Amino acid sequence: MKGDKNQIIEKVTIVGGTHGNEYIGPYFIRKAEQAGTFQDNAIEVSTLLANPEAFAQARRFIDQDLNRSFSSDILSGTQDQHEYQRAREISRHFSQDKLSQHFIIDLHSTTANMGITLIVRNNEPLNLRAAAYVQKNMPEAHILLSDMDRVQHQSLNSISRFGIVIEVGPLPNAVLRHDLFEATEKVVELVVKFLTLSKTREEPKLPEEVTVFKFREKVPYPRGREGEPTAVVHKDLQDRDYRLLEASHPIFMTFQGDEIRYSGEPGHPVFINEAAYYLEDTAFIITDRVGVSLK
Repeated sequence: MKGDKNQIIEKVTIVGGTHGNEYIGPYFIRKAEQAGTFQDNAIEVSTLLANPEAFAQARRFIDQDLNRSFSSDILSGTQDQHEYQRAREISRHFSQDKLSQHFIIDLHSTTANMGITLIVRNNEPLNLRAAAYVQKNMPEAHILLSDMDRVQHQSLNSISRFGIVIEVGPLPNAVLRHDLFEATEKVVELVVKFLTLSKTREEPKLPEEVTVFKFREKVPYPRGREGEPTAVVHKDLQDRDYRLLEASHPIFMTFQGDEIRYSGEPGHPVFINEAAYYLEDTAFIITDRVGVSLK
């Protein structure tokens, strides 16, 4: 893995409420602000409630998914959808800072059985090192690598080269759970600590290699002639996020009672039966489990 180990982060922004019905982020921000959690930190740490209107209504979004609204066409456009306007406001907010030294931590939850997942882009070594530090201290955490932002540049985190998305689950929409809230707090604390140590040239020792799950492809739902779903995720696949999926394993059950079995190359599914992905026709995502050098 090539990259600049001398990269210094001067500011961290913790974002919550990118999706208004994911409560961990907004309530984390509220608690951190009230407690002054990061006020004496060596790196400047700020917070941002990304979509206050959607959060107030316990909705994922008002008009469009904010986390799909940061493409160059939208940011330079004049579309009046609520999230498009909000994306431009957020982009202007960040443009006032030195983005070359700005790290974004975006807090999310998922209805899928993802446990603690750290999503990073695999073309930025600092992001992966931060995730590896978290995993070193929380071995139960998984690291998910995705090129989607680099290709599409549509998520909030794509504003900066440096950042990490924290996904925890399973958690129903508009619900808080103590254990997952506590886990989120610990992950954020570790990321901020790692970046602070790096700034003071005390970056902690990391393993030579880290195990990650690399995005391969989306698997859609079976659909009929009118576009309606004709099957549900099979009970033998449900909740098996990160477990090896091999050919012939049942993945769907049709409403007529027929099993549909997996016929692709072996892989590790994630975001299985995620509620929000019904709108995106994604039943789950296949990843490859690989080792990545941190040297």
